[in-house]
Amino acid sequence: MISVIIPTFNRKTLLIEAIESVLAQTFQDWELIIVDDGSTDGTEEALNPILSPEIRYIRQRQQGV
Repeated sequence: MISVIIPTFNRKTLLIEAIESVLAQTFQDWELIIVDDGSTDGTEEALNPILSPEIRYIRQRQQGV
């Protein structure tokens, strides 16, 4: 299994593009972990419809690197 980890902060549009890129891959044994560092641009709401066992969303209070 391949784990793809995407950290994000207020990059909803770019995040959706990155997720679409992962979904378009032919390799099927993967998980996607999105770590949101306190976004305020509606990231969580945009991701809710696509979350699944393979796509996990972790939101934390803004902590930076």
